[in-house]
Amino acid sequence: MEFKYVLMEVKDGTAYITLNNPQKKNPINIDTGRELRECFDLCDYDDSIRLVVIRGAGGTFSAGGDINAMKERIDKGIRGTRPVCRVLGETFLRLRNVKKPVIACVEGAAAGAGLALALACDFQIVDEATKCLFAFVNLGFVPDSGATYFVTRAIGTTRATDLFMSGRMFTGREAADWGLFTTAVPSTELEGTLEKYIKKYVNGPTTAYANIKTMINRAQYSSYADGMQSEIELQGMCETTEDFKEAVFAFLEKRKPNFQGR
Repeated sequence: MEFKYVLMEVKDGTAYITLNNPQKKNPINIDTGRELRECFDLCDYDDSIRLVVIRGAGGTFSAGGDINAMKERIDKGIRGTRPVCRVLGETFLRLRNVKKPVIACVEGAAAGAGLALALACDFQIVDEATKCLFAFVNLGFVPDSGATYFVTRAIGTTRATDLFMSGRMFTGREAADWGLFTTAVPSTELEGTLEKYIKKYVNGPTTAYANIKTMINRAQYSSYADGMQSEIELQGMCETTEDFKEAVFAFLEKRKPNFQGR
């Protein structure tokens, strides 16, 4: 099946899903979310697929939300954030429920919804120099795409509060040391480490893996839907602020935003 924003290839029992808009650093927009969900359905229902790998084209995993799409909505006076939040939230929950091990191979940069995509996977193999940030607050937004859910459960509320409210950058190595990622390695070891994981899990007990994921999801994500609804409501509220508009224009104009708190 052909997609516009992602590539999917199946080889030796492994499905390789690649975010494929490298000119824009593989942003996650509503169309990307829909295509990813189709890929996850295909991976889940095809018994010949025993493992899934997700990565980004062009040496970057994903820069997160599509700022140009946000600017277009502002220019047209359209409020489109809530549908985007709903689609991405549902897509990443669908990913959590794929009954195969899923590995994110992360390099270059991972931000916002792109970072949340990696965290929705079972394993994250990351170039230790990867630049990571939860950039939502820098746009006057709250975290979406399940980020609050994933991060607080992985590293606790104290660290999550710092990362979400500061919007600061951190490295793949730092994230792995905190427990946010599975492992971080030098760039020269990234492909070799990925191959080791593929070899182990593509040949493993698939049914046991599926049941382990089900148990983890029941223990940790039973109220995910409630959290997603909060994201939709609060992000929709943030979209109406002057701070959001100022942040989008400032980003595109390559200047620091002047937030007014309204």
